Amino acid sequence: MTTAGSNDAPESAGDEDPFAYLYRPAEGEAPGDRPRSSYSRPMEVGRASYDRPAQPAYARPAPPEAPTMAVPQQSRYAERSRPQPGEERPGGGRGKAAVIGAVAVVAAIAIGAGIALSTGDPDGKPSAGGGHSSAPAQPSPQASASASASASATASTDPVADAGKLQAQGAAPGNAVKGAVSADGGYLTLQPGSTVTWTVSVPAAGQYKFWLHFNNTGGDLPAAVAVNGQDREGGVTFKNYSKGNTDPAQAWFSTNIWPQLQAGTNTLTVSLPAGSGGSVLLDQVALTGMGVNSYPTK
Repeated sequence: MTTAGSNDAPESAGDEDPFAYLYRPAEGEAPGDRPRSSYSRPMEVGRASYDRPAQPAYARPAPPEAPTMAVPQQSRYAERSRPQPGEERPGGGRGKAAVIGAVAVVAAIAIGAGIALSTGDPDGKPSAGGGHSSAPAQPSPQASASASASASATASTDPVADAGKLQAQGAAPGNAVKGAVSADGGYLTLQPGSTVTWTVSVPAAGQYKFWLHFNNTGGDLPAAVAVNGQDREGGVTFKNYSKGNTDPAQAWFSTNIWPQLQAGTNTLTVSLPAGSGGSVLLDQVALTGMGVNSYPTK
């Protein structure tokens, strides 16, 4: 049956496959199954089968994903740094040098420890049985005399003192030469390197006359003087005022210097330098004001 506007096509033409003519059997062939009439659902070319019922499509399950782990990429340098079979490891020379250096350090430490143990204990104190030791430094005569004076318990307030009451180092006592003014007639023989110190107290600070009574039958002898530990410029000179005199008992003289003293205790140190060429006898010292012009007597 045809209707207007159908282009002479039957009413059921809408349900027919427009490509049905492609499946018509050729002359002499048996007609096959009638292809499905619906073409509204798209289908993949080549998947349609007309000699067996269509199988329902199903989704192929995706294979389980294996856990992935990032593999660090080795640099070309790292691959090359690994020694190949039969190949020597690079850098062997540097490794040997490091081992030799470590052995040298250990050997040096062992040698140092052996030396320390052979010469003394770790604190640096020399052992009693041996080892090298240096001689202690010898203090200067002035310093030794100052130390002895400072160790004195009391300072003399008497302005006149016999030599036998002074702190002396390297000065031998004697009394063979007559004419000394000391109470017992004794004196000290000052030789090169000898030192005597007098510790005396004065009531007020100021300048005083420091007197020395001595005997000198040889050449003039310069001596060093320290006042309260400070060297006094010029020192003092023991002069021979009776040159040509052959009697030592007539060779007693006195001299003086003018030091500046502090109120209270003071130390006066006289010493003959080590290079002096003679000796002098000292029997007494005294301290007076600046107005006294002759040696005081008791």
